[in-house]
This record gives sequence, C-alpha cells and structure tokens, in this order.
Amino acid sequence: MATRSHEDWVTLLQEQPASGLTITAFCRLHKVSISSFYARKADMSKTSIPKVVPFVKATLASPIAITAMTTQAQSSASGQTICLQHQTGLWSFPSTLPAPYLLEIIKGLQAC
Repeated sequence: MATRSHEDWVTLLQEQPASGLTITAFCRLHKVSISSFYARKADMSKTSIPKVVPFVKATLASPIAITAMTTQAQSSASGQTICLQHQTGLWSFPSTLPAPYLLEIIKGLQAC
C-alpha cells in the first residue's frame, strides 16, 4: 500500500466523525489499521488539526423573493441573484459574478 501524506491523514481524521461510521468500520473502508489511525490522531492532536470553519449558507433566488436588495444586484442578465446568509448579514450578488470572485468572497466571509 502507498504511504499516505500528511494531508491525506488530516483529511481522513476530519472525515471520520462526519462519516457516521465507527472508527473500526471507517478504517476497514479506507484500508487503514486501527492502531495507525489512533497513532496519527494522537500525533495530530498535539500539533492541533485546524478546525473546519462553518460554511456560509448560499441560496439562488429570484429578485422578487428578496426584499431590500440594491438595484445593481437585481440587474443581472438572468434575473437571478446569489444570496449568502452570514453572521454579518445577507450578501447578494448577481448570478453572473465569475466563480473565482465568488470563491474569494466566501473565503473572506469565512474569516469573519
């Protein structure tokens, strides 16, 4: 079996609780020995695995369904708006906004 990278182990350790599987079943599924799983988990808990920041909720809605939006946001070519609900408020963008820009906005909101 190929050796797993540090990033692979971080991913595995973060996926296990979300999988709903027991550690034994998860290890069997991913072909990892239970002792290796616990050893890596202990090693990485010493170096502190970065916590996953909750993702902002995104919805796609028509401008009619959204009140208090700016005229500029409503002027999108398709008539749809991307709305991001965040602790700082409701953020609205035209659906024509390029994906890389939207990704940068989401990353910025996650840092808040």
